[in-house]
Amino acid sequence: MTSPTGLWGDACGLADVLQAGLDRGDGHAELAALLGGARRVVATGNGASYYAALALWLAALQTPGRAPEVVAVPGGLVARGRFPWRDGDVLLAFSSSGEFRDVIEAIETAPRPFGLISAQPESTLGRAAGALARTVVSRQESATHTQAYCGAVLTALAVWARLTGDASLAAAVAAAPQQTASALAGATTWAQAQPPAGDLRAAVVLGSGPAWAAALEAALLVKEVALVPCEGVETREGATTAMYALGADQMAIAVPAGGRDALLDEALAVCRGRGAAVRRLPDPGGDPRLAAVTTFPAALAHAIALAQTRGIDPDDPPWKAAYLTTAR
Repeated sequence: MTSPTGLWGDACGLADVLQAGLDRGDGHAELAALLGGARRVVATGNGASYYAALALWLAALQTPGRAPEVVAVPGGLVARGRFPWRDGDVLLAFSSSGEFRDVIEAIETAPRPFGLISAQPESTLGRAAGALARTVVSRQESATHTQAYCGAVLTALAVWARLTGDASLAAAVAAAPQQTASALAGATTWAQAQPPAGDLRAAVVLGSGPAWAAALEAALLVKEVALVPCEGVETREGATTAMYALGADQMAIAVPAGGRDALLDEALAVCRGRGAAVRRLPDPGGDPRLAAVTTFPAALAHAIALAQTRGIDPDDPPWKAAYLTTAR
């Protein structure tokens, strides 16, 4: 980054707020009990909140033993009575503000009680929720979510580890704040060391397994912060569709998630061969189920660096008014 931004200032508090959320564990037991009685957990949200729901679903796919089924669906699919609810369904809503329009419409027809992960217990959703796991947000100067998004992912995984008795996931969750602190410490140096990207026309972000959710969020950051059209895809989906359209004025960004990934290497080689600029975010190590949190600092630092190179102010996005018009 060429100059400090309020957005990066928000991110600098990530490790502390993630640790505070885990230490408090506000509502974790209650939400785990509610979800544990479900046949199917329908996790939903919009934008980054939907990606947090997706991170839970991807982690749940790797859960050993018996556990409720989890499906992640965008908020628009559950709004206005559109979703085909089944007996035994429990809605798990993700909304930092607790006021997102689609999710508020969803609870009008969803089974009750429903669960919520939010920073605002006194919101419309917070007051209606049967169980609420509260996230911690100490600062948000930017329109782009940092603490709210990462807190929602970590809270969901903490609740899931409690519900399922998954000791390895619980250990990974406990280690996430320190891993995030380490990732923050090196993120700006890494971003500044990347070669100039030129005038980008488009980009794609690739992530394997649980890192797919991280890829979606990294793509959202490139779009929101740097105003570059960007698609987030699972690595093999990208390998067979998204990356072949790349050219010299485009970029491929890889989200590693713990160790060597031969498929990711293959995809990047093809992207490079097409003439695209290639970036590989630093690998934070640890459990890949936490990739959506632990890769976030580098993804954000890279998006901010791209924005500043393009003469864009990350703290004053031109899309903010349009977002608020549709969100509430």
